[in-house]
Amino acid sequence: MKLEETRPGVFVATMTAHELSVLVAGARMSLSLLEAEGSTDRPREALETVLANVDTAMARARDRRGAAG
Repeated sequence: MKLEETRPGVFVATMTAHELSVLVAGARMSLSLLEAEGSTDRPREALETVLANVDTAMARARDRRGAAG
């Protein structure tokens, strides 16, 4: 995995599909724990937003791959 900070607080990640899958799975597990523990809304909503953005980006990538194939 390669991480590059392109400007303060903004990173570009280059990783394999497996590495991405592990990170997303960990985030989904964290969200599950936050929901089960009745955590405050702010951290849960932030994580939900990040995961929704990941899902959207992955769907776009799949669509581009399908259109190219």
